[in-house]
Amino acid sequence: MKPVLGIFASVLSVLLVSTYWDDVAIAQLRQKPPQKIQPQQQQIVIPPNENADQLLERGNAYVRLGNLEGAVVIFRAAIKKNPELTAAYYNLGLAYAQAGNLKDAIYSFQRATRLDPKFAIAYSNLGAAQLQSGNASQAIPNLQKAVQLDPNLSVAYYNLGLAHKEKKDVNSAIANLNKALKLNPQAPETIYNLGLLIQTQGDIQKAIAYYAKALQLNPEYAEAYYNLGAALLIQGQTENAIAQLSNALKFRKEYAEAFYTLGVAQVKAGKKQEAIQSFIQAQAYFNQQKNLQWAQQSDRQIQRLRSS
Repeated sequence: MKPVLGIFASVLSVLLVSTYWDDVAIAQLRQKPPQKIQPQQQQIVIPPNENADQLLERGNAYVRLGNLEGAVVIFRAAIKKNPELTAAYYNLGLAYAQAGNLKDAIYSFQRATRLDPKFAIAYSNLGAAQLQSGNASQAIPNLQKAVQLDPNLSVAYYNLGLAHKEKKDVNSAIANLNKALKLNPQAPETIYNLGLLIQTQGDIQKAIAYYAKALQLNPEYAEAYYNLGAALLIQGQTENAIAQLSNALKFRKEYAEAFYTLGVAQVKAGKKQEAIQSFIQAQAYFNQQKNLQWAQQSDRQIQRLRSS
């Protein structure tokens, strides 16, 4: 799962923004591919008479319109007029992060934390960007700083849990995700990740309960359906597993792993032709991902079934 970022700050709310985060924005980030920023594609007009605070609000308007390219240009203009404007660096970091430019996002968040060493959500976003760029070791100290500054910042505990998960520290990951869940009990991604970690400890039944709870909160959570189906398959509940894996594919059409596991379940259920079709789909999507190992594994399953 991807780390979670905070919301954009306005001039007046920069000190308050550390107290909450935006579920809707995060869901959009997860579902949509990053937008590439190419400033040459459009002409962004920067009003010469606007001050830095006014430019900041203009940049936020670009964000609301979904124009990250324009937002980046405007936030940078605000910084040029006032290099001490913390909110502009913070918002610039968010715009870069949403566009998939993690290197510049990290730099912007670092600048924000240097200007305001007590800006908890900026530390959380810095850690999230570092984690998303594959550097959990760098992320952990910044996420720890975020929760030290704001012990009620659930998103920072969530990101810290993911960072410890990346470092294979299961106990620390579970502890931090539980803190996040206590602060935000209606967060399906936190519950889902707890299920994954609990399953690694061998408690499949408890993991199943967590996946089911995540699905109660988000009935379109493809990954939760997939892991629920896989766990049920391990327990020998083949038909129920098939149903859950099929649900995963309703909400994520190109889910190669779900097609492959569905094929395994269909083989166990004696549904040979259905299994062949599932493995064919899995192979096609694994090929799209350039995942040669699993594409070949899918093909072996197809050949074995056809020859049996």
